[in-house]
Amino acid sequence: MGKGDGIYLVTGGTGFLAGWIIKKLLERGCAVRTTVRSKAKTEVVRSMLASEGVGASGLEFAVADLGSPDGWDAAMDGVRAVIHTASPLGGEDHEDPSLIPVAKSGVQHVLGAAIRQGVPRFVMTSSTAANYPDKSCTDPAVNEEFWTDPENRWITNYMRSKLFAERLAWQMAAESDIELVTILPGAILGPSLGGRRSSTDQICEMLLKGMPIPRAVYPVVDVRDLAELHILAADKPEAAGQRFIAQSEEMTMPEMADVLRKRYPKRKVSRLVIPDAIVGFAARFSTPMKVLNTMVDLSYHRDGSKARRVLGWEPRPAAETVVDTAECLISMGIA
Repeated sequence: MGKGDGIYLVTGGTGFLAGWIIKKLLERGCAVRTTVRSKAKTEVVRSMLASEGVGASGLEFAVADLGSPDGWDAAMDGVRAVIHTASPLGGEDHEDPSLIPVAKSGVQHVLGAAIRQGVPRFVMTSSTAANYPDKSCTDPAVNEEFWTDPENRWITNYMRSKLFAERLAWQMAAESDIELVTILPGAILGPSLGGRRSSTDQICEMLLKGMPIPRAVYPVVDVRDLAELHILAADKPEAAGQRFIAQSEEMTMPEMADVLRKRYPKRKVSRLVIPDAIVGFAARFSTPMKVLNTMVDLSYHRDGSKARRVLGWEPRPAAETVVDTAECLISMGIA
């Protein structure tokens, strides 16, 4: 399809990732529609794009909320591909059991509407939470064929919500003619768009502020590269019916700290590392520490080569992403 053959619908237009996808599509002259939860949110998106010098003349808006079926069928009119980035966030309580039905209902509302309206391609942002082995796993190349065990004792309900939402999407796709593609990112870092921060840039904020850090392992992906991967997944015929792990490289927080100390020698970047055993003990009593505990004492590694091999995706080095994230935080006066 060419850029005149229909509209790209990007859900959750005020989001960190969605903003970058919208920006890249508009810069290519594509017709784009995005969903917002209220009309007032349209100005947030316009302002975000304007701050980057991107005109919004090729952008349409549709009002629709993940928690309701209203508006989704109308949003699908004339759409060539849905890029579904909108998702309920874990908030303060990653153990909240209501996260699971909320995530599943969002898939039912959005993917259900796409199927009813005959949209040919549906790209869904999932998560490496749906691709999380047990800590006993020593596989050096965990790939897209692996699915998280919902009974894995280490995981949170937020992680289960990602798993069940993606499972439901594949079930719905199997019962229809729609071409589903799922993208599984880990830690999404990179510069903000118009001041819209990511939920994971706190990693770099902690490092720059010299806070004690765990030996957490992050599958890093730059938001700019992740946006490109979603567009490739929407356009490439060979993406249909595939899952793609989205990571440039794995990095531990101490490794990120090393990168930032070299880049900012005058800053007191974190040096104190919290032992894994302490993180594990604290995880029994604290949900935030349980979240961190899912990322420490890991012996497996993911194989992120499929997106490169099948789609020609070329992500930048993780160290570059970490520095760019830090530069953005510093410029914003956050760190």
